[in-house]
Amino acid sequence: MLREMSSWMRVYRALTATLAPLARRRLARQGRALGTVAGREAERKGDVPEAADELWLHCASVGELNAAQALIERLLDRTNRRLLVSTLTPTAAALATDRYGDHDRVRSVLAPLDRPADVGRWLDRTRPERLVLIETELWPELLTGCIRRAIPFAIANARISDRAMGRYRRLRGLFAPLLAACGPIACQASADAERFERLGAPAGRIVVTGNIKFDPVAAAGLAPDLERTLAPLAGRRMWLAGSTHAGEEALVAEAHRRVLQRHPGALLVLVPRHPERAAEARAAAERAGLTVTDLDRAAGKGQVLLVDRLGVLAGLYGAGDVNFVGGSLVEGIGGHNLIEAARAGRPVLTGPSTDDQAEAAGGLEGAGGLIRVQAPADLAESVSDLLDDPDRRARITQRAEAFLATQRGALDRTVAVLEGWMKDGEAPPEFHPGFEPGIKAESEREQGPGPGSGPGKGRGS
Repeated sequence: MLREMSSWMRVYRALTATLAPLARRRLARQGRALGTVAGREAERKGDVPEAADELWLHCASVGELNAAQALIERLLDRTNRRLLVSTLTPTAAALATDRYGDHDRVRSVLAPLDRPADVGRWLDRTRPERLVLIETELWPELLTGCIRRAIPFAIANARISDRAMGRYRRLRGLFAPLLAACGPIACQASADAERFERLGAPAGRIVVTGNIKFDPVAAAGLAPDLERTLAPLAGRRMWLAGSTHAGEEALVAEAHRRVLQRHPGALLVLVPRHPERAAEARAAAERAGLTVTDLDRAAGKGQVLLVDRLGVLAGLYGAGDVNFVGGSLVEGIGGHNLIEAARAGRPVLTGPSTDDQAEAAGGLEGAGGLIRVQAPADLAESVSDLLDDPDRRARITQRAEAFLATQRGALDRTVAVLEGWMKDGEAPPEFHPGFEPGIKAESEREQGPGPGSGPGKGRGS
């Protein structure tokens, strides 16, 4: 199996070397648009303060970081450990800095790109005691670097979607040895557990603990400045489209144009997934003939309020009448966090593409707590009908809350699994500190950037 992995690693390294320059420039450009991330690209090559013995949680994007929030809080409460939180995307890095920048037991850094030199220097500087991967972040170089340094790793809230499974299955020879070295794999659902086993994870390491996103964190309210900004808009019928992507804002804007035919004073609050895309989102709304305002001028008479700020979506979900969760009207994203929106006590709509949210979408829809839409016309019709019918809004939110209540407890189960693993000082049976993937240490001296995405990147949370 190791010889097979060696061949796959050569292919993988050739691919990442080709993509590296583009990825490095793209991530740097995104980081420059976010004040707290600008100038930090050197962290990806290991230019970070030296430390040791921290518990490391890798949360690649905003979705994983939000999923880990309750887990991080529980670990801080139950242990005296210092935590290292790594993020890949600039938006996640900015949110992590905002959330944990002043915390005396948590530090957040940009994760290394998946190239041998970057990973090697980063691990040699940070020297974590062990690693918890959040959801599905199977980066071959990163995990190989951990194995070489005898850094145990586990996966929490683990998932593999149907869409992603095809890619992983084709690369099973690369991932099977890495999963054989993994500690506990705490899966969201039985389907995820079956997929991990098919990829080569030992069955005895896999446990279904549920989705920790169902477990409540502290209620997200509006920040005082946002509350003041939105106060003049009180009384307007309002719906929100959150976590939208390229191509999706045009569809949402068309839906709002139709909503305005029935509700001329209605307001659409538009929150792009990535704030640096605000100008693109504004242009899409204006092409639909809508007037757009922003948070600095929210008291105006715009038909669309564009929000280009991180960390406010959860609070905004509770500010209006109806919520639409994006990443679901366009292909290739797989949807975003439906649980966060449902928890806000407003009816939730989403599009047809929710592969990365399959368990939550199926459960909410089956309970009558989610409305599925296919196109701008039925999005507009559903929003308009809900704005007209407060009793129906209440029924949908009650059904959603009842479903959410049945799913809680995953956090307790996940923490129990991780605590048992952290108390066990021995490496698991298949964990070999001297393991080499077949390409020796000279590769760790390679220079050059790595990609911003790869076979381990989860996109849809």
